[in-house]
Amino acid sequence: MTHLARLFALIALAATVSAQDPQAPYAAASTKSPAAGLVIDLKQHFNNRGTSLDGTVEHSGFGFVNGSTFPAEFLPRGEWVDDGVRFQFTQDWGVNVADNIRANSQTITLDTPREVSAIHLVAAGEDPGGFFKGETEEELLLTFEDGQTDTVGFEVKNWWAIHWTNKGPIRAPYHFQPDGSRNYNATHLFHAEIVLPPPKHGSHDGLHGSSSLNSSRRLVSIQLPGPAPINALHIFAMSVMPTSGGPHPGERGGDSNKLAIRSVTATRRWEIVDDHRGQIVEVTLANPYSVVHHGDRSAWLEGPVKVSLQGGKGTQTLRPAILPRLMPGDEVTLEIPIKPESADATFGGAYLVFDGPTLHMTWGGDAIVGGSEMVHDWGRWTDEADDLEQHSAPAWYRGAKFGIFIHWGLFSVPAFGGEHDYAEWYNYWLHDDPVGSTAYKHHLETYGPDFVYDDLIPLFTASKFNASAWVELFAEAGAKYFVLTTKHHDGFALFDTKHTSGRSSVRLGPKRDFLKELMEAAEVERPELRRGTYFSMPEWYNPSYQKYGKVLFPGGLAHNPFHPDTTEPYTGYVEVGDYLEDIQLAQMRILAQDYKTEIMWCDIGLANRSATFAAEWFAQTSKEGRQVTIDNRCGIAGDFDTPEMTKFENVQKRTWETCASVDPHSFGYNAATKPEDYRSAKDIIHSLIDITAKGGNFLLNVGPNGDGEIIDAQARPLLEAGRWLKVNGKAIYDTWTAQATKERESARTKALIPECLYWIRLNRSQVPFALLPEVTTDRIHVQFTQTHHAFYIISLQRPTTPHFEIDAPLPILDLDKIRLLGAKTKNSGKHDGELEWRWRDGLLSIEIEEEALDAVEGEPEGIAWVFEVEYRGEGTARWERKDRG
Repeated sequence: MTHLARLFALIALAATVSAQDPQAPYAAASTKSPAAGLVIDLKQHFNNRGTSLDGTVEHSGFGFVNGSTFPAEFLPRGEWVDDGVRFQFTQDWGVNVADNIRANSQTITLDTPREVSAIHLVAAGEDPGGFFKGETEEELLLTFEDGQTDTVGFEVKNWWAIHWTNKGPIRAPYHFQPDGSRNYNATHLFHAEIVLPPPKHGSHDGLHGSSSLNSSRRLVSIQLPGPAPINALHIFAMSVMPTSGGPHPGERGGDSNKLAIRSVTATRRWEIVDDHRGQIVEVTLANPYSVVHHGDRSAWLEGPVKVSLQGGKGTQTLRPAILPRLMPGDEVTLEIPIKPESADATFGGAYLVFDGPTLHMTWGGDAIVGGSEMVHDWGRWTDEADDLEQHSAPAWYRGAKFGIFIHWGLFSVPAFGGEHDYAEWYNYWLHDDPVGSTAYKHHLETYGPDFVYDDLIPLFTASKFNASAWVELFAEAGAKYFVLTTKHHDGFALFDTKHTSGRSSVRLGPKRDFLKELMEAAEVERPELRRGTYFSMPEWYNPSYQKYGKVLFPGGLAHNPFHPDTTEPYTGYVEVGDYLEDIQLAQMRILAQDYKTEIMWCDIGLANRSATFAAEWFAQTSKEGRQVTIDNRCGIAGDFDTPEMTKFENVQKRTWETCASVDPHSFGYNAATKPEDYRSAKDIIHSLIDITAKGGNFLLNVGPNGDGEIIDAQARPLLEAGRWLKVNGKAIYDTWTAQATKERESARTKALIPECLYWIRLNRSQVPFALLPEVTTDRIHVQFTQTHHAFYIISLQRPTTPHFEIDAPLPILDLDKIRLLGAKTKNSGKHDGELEWRWRDGLLSIEIEEEALDAVEGEPEGIAWVFEVEYRGEGTARWERKDRG
């Protein structure tokens, strides 16, 4: 059995692991906006009972994984609304009747065929405690009225996980195991939005050349996935989002019909505007017309439209959000910073105001704002789950997109991993399977039977470590943040652990504080780099962890694999009263207080005191005016999800970050990896593009060797990727923060820019094009990103010439300008690679010559080509004339 297979087998035994202390029940709907969505009755398809009152299941085979059940007391009853979508649940959870579908290729037929923009599920994967993969990947087969079919992929997270803590809108602090006992891992049902793909060529109208509208997108039925041998999908409720029928022929105006308010949600994030701290309110808007009306200009909401929140009790909009345009079928989330004007200010009575070239309207009621209450004391945080889960990733993190992970420690000395084994797990592989493991054989042959793991400490010299060189490499690679492994599972820290432990590079081996050196180099030499810390929650063989030990993290001294009757020393160990309080929590506080980490990137979760830490950290940094973020592996829900060595295939509701490595099989340095086996710059950039197009961040790992050197085979592709990003980074990064700061500091700059364009520049946040993040055919492979002022078409293969044609409904209008980034053209009437383009027979056709492609900067190997679409529609032109007049 491979090490990976054995890991999965062990994880399946982790039934009683507590990822966190018991917490509050499910959260209420995230918005108080009027609900939308057509409920689909699934009762006739129910074939599984997944809930119970007390853990009792009368029939074998029922429940999640043969008898485990969701506690009925934490489930909503009747109508339930989440994120503006209406669902319907039973009033009688837990009785002896089926209450969900275990997907097995069932076909759900709509009562009446209709155009639908999205399918919404309340569902979860059944895999217990997934360690490396926390979700189930599925496909729906859609059948339309004219007989056409289409498939759409999606992911749904598993109902509980040992490795990370998910954050579903319906949750319980535990679930029942098959024997009726309680497993105190947070347990969830999730809301999955599945956006229907746009119609293929010929079934949608194209601007400047349209066919008659056909009915090919009228959905008739949905075939569920399955059967799944493992990790089947359980569906508890379904709704579909119908589209509007479309404008009447020749209709102009009526713009309010082109705008649907999906949700208005207050967050606990803030933004500084003109020296005032504004609480961010998210407004999600959609154009309810079907995407098949793409070619009908009267179905577009043309902006720019200013969106503000007014009328609340003592509230002030510090800066309006700008909606540049909204094509049929598209959806966007805007952010509005709100300032309380008085100590008793609330969101009560607030309403939205829309002001654009052809749209002037208000929308609201007594309580339209959901989510957080108005914040008056930014330093007030408690350790209650409902409070901590209002924290979210700040704008700087969501816009950074690209970071560098660094795995470095004692494991970098042997630098060994078996086939597809993580080299940083060397200590575990060495002790987990004595005699049988490749690590055992390597260790015996290299060091002999009397050399224990801690004998590596003197060999960890870090003689070539240069913090400035590392920081320079990260910045030149185009990264916007880095995360250093401050302590891995072997418990050897790269920072000053003070009284908590003597097991660190400060007290032992090189006697240097590597974290301090790296943080200070970044702060002084590359202050634009954000600084984060990886921290392992458990330690494999720490004696104090034994009382909390489970599965892969047993605690207690390791037995010498070559002399099984003897235990190995745990060098630097300091006896403490309690591991969680005196080591884990204490060291997390050191990282936050002494090293001022901005990203707390925990790993493994399990037993923890993260709620206490997070409440203190959020309160302190809020008072300091710093916005920080925490991942979902600390034992609390965290701000962002962390798929490992993989990535999501669709746009996600939650903020997420893929962590992967330049070595495709290991985070720690593996000396056996050949130079040609490391990721290329092309692979790195293509991964970054794909992740960005789907709304994620990419944390790419390097593994320095024991001397502290990042070898050339790892550094070279990073630098090549950085050269591409210098030319094309505006299609990847959210440059909002730097642009806003620069323009706020210059009154003269603001005076020279028309008001609306000034606000558009301040609203540059990178958002995914959820309607269609990717188009792949045998001739083209393109992905899309966008800010609030521009749209980007990124070709992952050399564009076709002389006409680069894309069969997709895109948010592009007549007056928009398209340019090829990095191109050098000699046309007297053009600049910066500006290109001719048009809609032709429903396809976007961009005129491009081979010479222009050859002349693109940073493309010697043809990594990817970026076409920037600058929004210059009629509405923007009218605003410019108005502001200048």
